[in-house]
Amino acid sequence: MKAKTIIFFFVLLSYSSSAQNWYNMGNIDTIGSNNGNRGVIGISFFNNKITAGGYFKKENTTSINGIAQWNGNNWTPMGIGLWSTIASDSCGNGGRGLVEYKNKLYSGGIFQGAGGNYINDPTHYAYSIAKWDGTDWNPMTQPSDGFNSGCTALGVYHNNLYAGGAFGGSVDSFGVHSTQGISKWNDTTFSAVGQLDGDFPPWYAFNVMRFCIYQNKLIAGGAFTSIDGSPYGSYSGIAAWDDTNWSALGVGFNDAVLALTVYNGELYAGGLFTATRDNLTPLNHVAKWNGTTWQAVGDGLNDTVYTLCVDSLQNKLYAGGAFTQTGLGIQARHLAEWTGTNWQEVGGGTNRDVAALFSKDSNLYVGGTFTRAGNIQASLIACWGYGLSVGEKELGMRNEELGIVPNPCASQLGIMNYELGIKEVKIYNMLGEVVKEFKMENNEITINIEHFRNGIYFIELKNIKGTVRKKFIKN
Repeated sequence: MKAKTIIFFFVLLSYSSSAQNWYNMGNIDTIGSNNGNRGVIGISFFNNKITAGGYFKKENTTSINGIAQWNGNNWTPMGIGLWSTIASDSCGNGGRGLVEYKNKLYSGGIFQGAGGNYINDPTHYAYSIAKWDGTDWNPMTQPSDGFNSGCTALGVYHNNLYAGGAFGGSVDSFGVHSTQGISKWNDTTFSAVGQLDGDFPPWYAFNVMRFCIYQNKLIAGGAFTSIDGSPYGSYSGIAAWDDTNWSALGVGFNDAVLALTVYNGELYAGGLFTATRDNLTPLNHVAKWNGTTWQAVGDGLNDTVYTLCVDSLQNKLYAGGAFTQTGLGIQARHLAEWTGTNWQEVGGGTNRDVAALFSKDSNLYVGGTFTRAGNIQASLIACWGYGLSVGEKELGMRNEELGIVPNPCASQLGIMNYELGIKEVKIYNMLGEVVKEFKMENNEITINIEHFRNGIYFIELKNIKGTVRKKFIKN
């Protein structure tokens, strides 16, 4: 058994070290939509297929309003998609915060309907949020459920679905709920978890733009600076929710947070900001939380970061956005990787903004408004990696939902399961030998690694969807 494990592990290491390239993913939009605006703004994985949402309307002659799935060769429709009631343009703006919740795929965005038999099907009016059951899109409980303005973020925390957006109210079969900037859905009804407000110029908005899980708390990032009437700046672009209370993370930022992730057990944020709220710490659009204060990540990037993503198999952190250079003035056209000491361009970058990143099987799926990625033509989405066929399976989850803290670790390694249903855990050394394995039954456990020799290890976690591996250091 041990010999098989070693062979398998060396195959994995060999696979991860081979050269990465750009791969074309077809023509996701062959006709201008939304008054000529086109772009992929969200990427996820559902029912064993890469799923993309955004402003797009057709794949060749096939209608794919606002959302579609990749079958390995082309984009296939998900019903009639997410649609607008505007007569001149039926394309909805989907893909905001694509997330799986209770075996259904949820999409936020700016749309008035989802699925049905035809555009303007009165039984399928769904305002800025809808759910896909594998066959069709549907409103939350009844036609016209949803929000009174756009939904910009979705996240799952403690068996509830959280939505963020520019809305001031939520509607379901129980009525209208006052939910300004954020709302909680328990699979039956919406409810408030705080009323958001903001003073970031020039828009003075209040919406949540991104969620992630960090140290068993829901982290919300966005344009808000106040919660439940607190003074402006009390929560400046970011806050943590523990199911009962909101708490601030330091002084926050001087502008909106648009991206969040967890990398090597630490919380990272990206966005419009250039410094902390007090302007005492320059940050250049990307920052790291050390538990007390926000720190710069190298010299940062020269323009807005829209998205952050971690490749959990290769332990890489990526950023996508409007930037064209690092903070040092080195070329980094819209897509960059953090090396641990500086940012560097990935694969020649793209010719326009990157708005969405998603990692699966050590392939990085990149979406945005671009028409070129590296040296290939690419219609709004492309793959940077080892090919479009899948390799070692991951759990089909966002990396930030898997908590391994601290890393490096001296004695007690914490693993947080959350709603991922992790059942088996194995730890390998660099030779591929299993040094510890057990069944996992609790949502949060601590593993004693005090007796391990110092060095690099890989932890493997398995659920019914597959396996994910992460590297950690014993010191």
